[in-house]
Order: sequence, then structure tokens, then C-alpha cells
Amino acid sequence: MHDTLAAFMFHSIGSLFKFNLLLQIFDGLFTFHVVSQQGLPEANPLVRNTIYEWGVVWGIVYWKLFACALLGLIFALRHRKYTLTFQALTVTSAVYGSFFLVALFFFVNHLSL
Repeated sequence: MHDTLAAFMFHSIGSLFKFNLLLQIFDGLFTFHVVSQQGLPEANPLVRNTIYEWGVVWGIVYWKLFACALLGLIFALRHRKYTLTFQALTVTSAVYGSFFLVALFFFVNHLSL
């Protein structure tokens, strides 16, 4: 097995894949809330333009499905390139989780109490 924090937290590559999918779901719900309820613009210009063209729900759904499809392609490599797949899913969860936590921090900081 791997001697990393991700290996300690996730006992299988399937768990790591599910965690990445869960991050996508939470990010989609959070983005929907921030954009539709708070009126704040999406930071990602690709997502922002899609939201402008297709609306909030379909713009977010499109990019979240695209991200999940890419995660699925990475996960499909697990039989041939297990270590590479594990590392890729670890990096995507760390980066995506970090961005999500930073966005959540700024959102909570700007709430009017």
C-alpha cells in the first residue's frame, strides 16, 4: 500500500473516487446557492459564461457532469495504472477540497450577521 495520508484516510481507490464525486456534488450545490441566492458571480470564467448562456442550473450541471466524467476516466485507469490513478485522485481531491474550503471560508466571512 502507499505511505501517504490519502492511503491512511481512504482504504481503497474506490473510496477516493467516491470522495471526489462527493466533492463535485457539494461544490455544485454550494455554487448554486452562492450564484442564485447570494447573487455573487462564479469565479471560473468557463462556468460563468455557461451559466450566463444556459442558466444557473444547467450551467452548473454541465460542468459538474463533465468533471465527473473526467474523474470516471481517471478511475477507469485503475487496472492498468493503479499508482498513477491513486495519485491523480489524491491530487484532485486535495486541490478541489482546498479550493472548496477557501471559497467556503470567504463565503462565511462575508455573511451579514
